[in-house]
Amino acid sequence: MLRNLVGAMNCQKWRTVVIVMDGRPWAKEMEELRSAGAEVHDLEATAFLRPGTLKKLIALLRTVKPDVLQTWMHHADFIGGWCARIAGVKHVVWGIHCREIHANPGESEIRMRLFRALIGASSRVVPERVISCSEAAIEDHVRLGYPRQSMTWVPNGIDTSRFVPDAEARQDLRHELRVPENAPLIGFIGRFHEMKDLSTWLRAAALLQTWKPETHFWLCGGEEHELGDCPRAALSVMPHRNQVHFTPFRADPQRVYPALDVFSLSSRTEACPMTIMEAMSCGIPCVTTDVGDCARLTEGAGTVVPVRAPEALARAWEQTLAHPPTSAEVRKIAVARFDIATATRGYEKVYQEVLAS
Repeated sequence: MLRNLVGAMNCQKWRTVVIVMDGRPWAKEMEELRSAGAEVHDLEATAFLRPGTLKKLIALLRTVKPDVLQTWMHHADFIGGWCARIAGVKHVVWGIHCREIHANPGESEIRMRLFRALIGASSRVVPERVISCSEAAIEDHVRLGYPRQSMTWVPNGIDTSRFVPDAEARQDLRHELRVPENAPLIGFIGRFHEMKDLSTWLRAAALLQTWKPETHFWLCGGEEHELGDCPRAALSVMPHRNQVHFTPFRADPQRVYPALDVFSLSSRTEACPMTIMEAMSCGIPCVTTDVGDCARLTEGAGTVVPVRAPEALARAWEQTLAHPPTSAEVRKIAVARFDIATATRGYEKVYQEVLAS
């Protein structure tokens, strides 16, 4: 989303500078940011709360002198926001891109409670505005102490000219996976994180295979050995295990979606998942759990089901395969709602308002 935003902002009005914690593992993404028009600085740091990192960030902010500092995720909001205040940055805007504050590896529950309390209190004094990609996440953060009056909902956006129906990609990727052209293929793209609840996804897949044995499933984002114990147990009872395909993340997701008949999430929590937007832009109907903004995103072009309800998920897949909306209908909705130009205008409007204040 950050790369989308940088590329879509009006370069005649805005100079964009991106500061990253550690871009060394992400050379390709760093270059994409530069190609999109951003000036990119890499702190080359593995943790925020180190004196050297904080000094480097404050010094960099004093050199860059941004008119507006937009921080992106919770830890960057807290640390980046306070460093900006120390550096003399007048206008700070925080970002919310998930509903929960996730612990970093090794963080204790006591430390997380302290962080939640500190970020809730800081939200009232550090940022002038808070942009949330999810309407549902606004309510979650109000409960943490965020001031409702400073929060603005700006849904994520995608490059709808990149994510398009592609018959050639469909044929090529099905051949690569050894999925017959006419076989139903249901897919997931994302991290193998516990909040994605892949055990429910795979239990639903096992049910659907008992009803429609010809169905194939594709999980793009990790290998089978990366599954947790519960998803692995669900996979073990799959009637046709050879029809469940695993691949790591691909650099060309715009070619993945067109190979599918249904894109599906089974998450126990989401904010505003861009994978749904991308799938719909490719003309692919979606079935998702009713979490975050998913019902709003898929309205008119998809189905929502309760959380942790594998049979309901399998039934929704079955009904969507039997009565799919047309690719053109799904894409038309996606272009109208999710194009990055719409989201960019929302961000720029907030920046103009804080500058005017």
